[in-house]
Amino acid sequence: MKKILLVILLMVGFLGSAQKMSKEFLQGTWETDFHIVEFNKINKKDFKITILLKETNQPIQVVKYAIDRKNLYMETYYEPNDWKSIGKLVIIDDNTMVEDVISDAPGLLIYKRIKK
Repeated sequence: MKKILLVILLMVGFLGSAQKMSKEFLQGTWETDFHIVEFNKINKKDFKITILLKETNQPIQVVKYAIDRKNLYMETYYEPNDWKSIGKLVIIDDNTMVEDVISDAPGLLIYKRIKK
């Protein structure tokens, strides 16, 4: 049931989101079941993404990222267990995004904005 709900959310995001993916939109603190993510626009060129695991408060390194009109793509690395992943974030609404994660344990993460 949860997977069906996530697929519906993704489809609504693909079809109905008028919001463009941008550094301005991402600005702030977001939360998943597992992470706290801060997006900070420093200036026009510089943008910082900080990801911390909720359970241990350990950082996850953002290796690289790219933003296009509709999506944010992130490649991340978690050193303690040599975990690498690639994610595609899609906007659902002003306070919700979904990330499709490709890794040894693929899945979907729902991001909720907790602070702008």
